[in-house]
Amino acid sequence: MAYEIDAREIPEDWPYGYLPLGAKKPAQSPSDIYTGWTLDTIKFDLNEGLSKWAYQKTKDAPLTIGKETKDFEKLFKNYPNAQKDPFVTMGETLSSSTYWHGKLLNQWANDWVKLYSDKNKNFMTSNMEDSGTLTALQRLEHAGLVKTNRVMVLRTVSNYTMPPEGQSASWSTTAPYPEQGIPAFETAYTVGNIVVDEIVKEWTEMKLNIPSAE
Repeated sequence: MAYEIDAREIPEDWPYGYLPLGAKKPAQSPSDIYTGWTLDTIKFDLNEGLSKWAYQKTKDAPLTIGKETKDFEKLFKNYPNAQKDPFVTMGETLSSSTYWHGKLLNQWANDWVKLYSDKNKNFMTSNMEDSGTLTALQRLEHAGLVKTNRVMVLRTVSNYTMPPEGQSASWSTTAPYPEQGIPAFETAYTVGNIVVDEIVKEWTEMKLNIPSAE
């Protein structure tokens, strides 16, 4: 949820045309976002101990991609993490109903995550579902039907949110997903299934006590 001004009309000293609800300009520090009205559906903090438990269970999961994906990754030669084999990690994800794209909006995404969490956090993946899902679960918790401290979020990566050097944002926005995004689907099963199996196996204990890791 945000205000937006078309990029052709933003003031010259603004880095982008998005600004928080209630703000007069793009926010530069956490204190800037609480000067006006806002919503309780902008940010969701997960149970850190539970998230780390899931990470510990899955961090060594065997992940694979095909030649087409590897060739596409080579375009991002100036980004060391893009050159690595697939791996499991932890980080922040940002939801949007707009399929935004490009280097400048990546800057907005990273600024936005830092504003609503803390300066040590970094935007890692985009999504279009999680804030809606978490909003629904939050309201179900208010009705006493679920416990949001048991919520986990798994994202798998199928494409990039900005182009490699030498390519335009418009090219990258509509570039085909390598292997039609199938490695991301397979990874979601591989990683998610490890956690689900563990929960089912240990449900007698876990229904009473939420697992946690330091």
